[in-house]
Amino acid sequence: MSTNAICSNCQTQGKIRYSVFSGHAHVFWIPVFPMGKTGVSECQHCKQTLRVREMPPQMQQECNAVKKEMKAPIWQFSGLFIIGALIVLAGFASKNDKKNEAEYLIKPLVGDIYDYKTNTDQYSTMKVAKITTDSVFVQLNDYEISRSSKIYKIDKEKNYADAIYGYSIDEIKSMYNERIIIDIDRD
Repeated sequence: MSTNAICSNCQTQGKIRYSVFSGHAHVFWIPVFPMGKTGVSECQHCKQTLRVREMPPQMQQECNAVKKEMKAPIWQFSGLFIIGALIVLAGFASKNDKKNEAEYLIKPLVGDIYDYKTNTDQYSTMKVAKITTDSVFVQLNDYEISRSSKIYKIDKEKNYADAIYGYSIDEIKSMYNERIIIDIDRD
């Protein structure tokens, strides 16, 4: 409440209240960060409301001083907090996935699925059918797909050939390290 300002409508002194509103950028109605502030004045006597550009110079100065003092509420940064939390969770999930894959390489199980890149820059899968002390025997998927993110579309039981191919465990590790095998899935 201003004690000095005089209402330009009713000439009452000391009855002007300044209000500041803050906008924010949002993604799907979740506020990400504040964007700009605007101020208005309202005479508590006659209820005249003015935007900053409509105010007399003295009121503009007072309103701008109130705007400078006002801080954006913390909830206007909630989108940034959510994005940060998702990034941290994704990092933990990725680290855990790599840890699991390292374990799956050392101790393969029947039914493990190896996603791999073919010689023709396509992607396919092979399923572990049998394991011995030093070898892994797999069934190859009859289908290939052009994007690794869509590999789930061809990973169906009916797509695996009956023929079985053998690799030493060292060969499997080498293919994984060379990024020929790009992912290992276990149910």
